[in-house]
Amino acid sequence: MFRLTIISYMLVNIIIYGLLHTLGAGQCYAENKAPNKPLKKEYTSPRGNIIVRHYVEGEDIYSYFGDIWLHSAKNPAEKEFLFSFRHYAKVLISPDEKWLVIKHRLGFAMIDAILFKNVDGLKYKEVKYLNHMAWTLFRDTHKQYKLNEFIDTYVEAMEWSSDSKSILIQVNRHDENSPKDTEPWYCIYDLTTDKMSLDFKRVFNRNTYQPSVNDKD
Repeated sequence: MFRLTIISYMLVNIIIYGLLHTLGAGQCYAENKAPNKPLKKEYTSPRGNIIVRHYVEGEDIYSYFGDIWLHSAKNPAEKEFLFSFRHYAKVLISPDEKWLVIKHRLGFAMIDAILFKNVDGLKYKEVKYLNHMAWTLFRDTHKQYKLNEFIDTYVEAMEWSSDSKSILIQVNRHDENSPKDTEPWYCIYDLTTDKMSLDFKRVFNRNTYQPSVNDKD
């Protein structure tokens, strides 16, 4: 009887903790309904309908804490919170504005590409991280590399295809303690198949990819 009482007590506490956690998260989200950091930079979507604004605290990239908001170009008062980041992030919106991908620096040893899908107006929902898929294809085509020997990992979204169905991805990896860096390597994430591909000619009308000045932030 005593044991059952203890178990019941523990279950009640777990439920209460879960409710408090949920309410607390909701409260934090409610408090973040308006930008509360200085505006650092802004840029527009390909069609010009969306203004992407970065509100950032900190003196430089090493101390940045930032929030990304999407604003309507027709009605600037209409806005939607998208993403919080540390150090650095950039948003690449697809030509049809139905998708976006965030280039996110996670600390100093990793850059990730995060895919979002539009659900309503300025609201976008996170779909997936593209790192694992890109590195899987890299590993399958580069048997000479032992990926666990590398420290820094970078997967960057570079460019949308004109039909908004594919994203060009740059892969790179670095080890500060050895000369085993990989050269920048490119692949394509195809939204229609949910797979990484090397078919540059079909998607981007080119056999290979050469980075241009416009690819650099």
